Amino acid sequence: MRSGGETAVACGGSRLSWQDLLETTGRIEDALGQLAAPGARIGISTRQPYEAIRLVLAVARSGRVAVVADPGQAGFSVADLRAALAVRFWSLAALEAALEARGAGALVAGKARHEPARPNASDPFYIGLTSGSTGRPKAFQRSHGSWLTSFAACEDAFGLTRADRVAVPGSLAHSLHLFGALHALHMGARLDLSAGFRPRGILKTMRAAGTTVLYATPTQLDLLLRAARADRLTFPGVRRVLLSGAKWHGSGDTAADVFPAARFHEFYGTSETSFIATRAADDPPASVGRPFPGVEVDIRDDAGRSLAPGAPGLIHVSSAMLFDGYVLGGDPDTRREGGWLSVGDQGFVDDGGRLHLLGRRSRMLVCAGVNVFAEEIEAVLLRHDRVAACAVFGRPDPLRGQRIIAAIRARDGSVSPDVLRRHCQAFLDPIKVPRAFHLVEDWPLTAGGKADLVTLAQRIERLEKVT
Repeated sequence: MRSGGETAVACGGSRLSWQDLLETTGRIEDALGQLAAPGARIGISTRQPYEAIRLVLAVARSGRVAVVADPGQAGFSVADLRAALAVRFWSLAALEAALEARGAGALVAGKARHEPARPNASDPFYIGLTSGSTGRPKAFQRSHGSWLTSFAACEDAFGLTRADRVAVPGSLAHSLHLFGALHALHMGARLDLSAGFRPRGILKTMRAAGTTVLYATPTQLDLLLRAARADRLTFPGVRRVLLSGAKWHGSGDTAADVFPAARFHEFYGTSETSFIATRAADDPPASVGRPFPGVEVDIRDDAGRSLAPGAPGLIHVSSAMLFDGYVLGGDPDTRREGGWLSVGDQGFVDDGGRLHLLGRRSRMLVCAGVNVFAEEIEAVLLRHDRVAACAVFGRPDPLRGQRIIAAIRARDGSVSPDVLRRHCQAFLDPIKVPRAFHLVEDWPLTAGGKADLVTLAQRIERLEKVT
């Protein structure tokens, strides 16, 4: 981090200079040194991001492990986490009270009294929580080295520097946004956070801050673009838009109207793997691009045999950015074999070395004996200009095994199921065309800004029973 009086972190009306950030971080480290043993897990709620980012920094620098969560959002309550992970949630006020109870002085005044031992690259620093696409809660652990390597990969791939001003509008409970926030501060770049995802408020903040880099999921970008177009706003100062969390099916021309000087970098990765691949402007839109430097990709069949280019199979990844493992729950699709990791994503590598995603194994539907990836159908639906968002599910069917159903969020409120059916018939095999389309107006999102598939599946189940 850098020092000085320039703004380091801003959130709403709150500002923290680099000097204040360093001093505050040091005092929190000092408090942790008195209240928690090295390596202890420190729970941090993300509901107050301006406070959370300071706590995460201090915990990481002090050799403790930050358990970063929005309790309840990932299927965990505070009580669940306390019992399962032996973690206590701390706030700045709780640290202050604990120090006062010990007669150790105030957290808000004075300088740190000692320099804590710095962690090693292999030491854990972060535990993130996710319910994934299946709703099964799990907690994954990352090391200092895995994210430091990821920071370097991000800077090299996207040309980020300390002169940038980085906007992270999503919840820090999602690893994409926490990564973007910590990376900004690691570089010495200004960081702008948001206490909630309100598109007009975020755009106002970006304009005032002079944002040059935006981290977002495709859903968040779509909502920001809609708000910007409605208010006729443009942001010529934004030079990079970094997109991950799902495949982006938006219009580059439309996005360029709002961010005329920006390069849009779509990258593929997971909480368990960090960066895997990024798509260049000349790569086929259907691909997720070529692997990052230092990342190896191998496509294997179920027997573990490597497959030739063009042949679909399980994507396996090897790099210095892989996670340590799950510390709570797990995922049956995640497999580790030596230095290789698969999270259950299916895909293939083309003759040009570009990776293509077919979908997550856990979301594969079997309809009349045919394997169908929900993501393939979603990609086709998103090509229709009346579809703002969609999700595809399978419902039990005595004849076909599974009946394919689509949940749709329509642009401007409505779209005919017959129109969508004809659209799908033009691009998909008949067996893959959804049998029913359900319009969902109040589209649920996870804390990370992606479609909440668990909630959507529950809604579709109820709608199917009614119809």
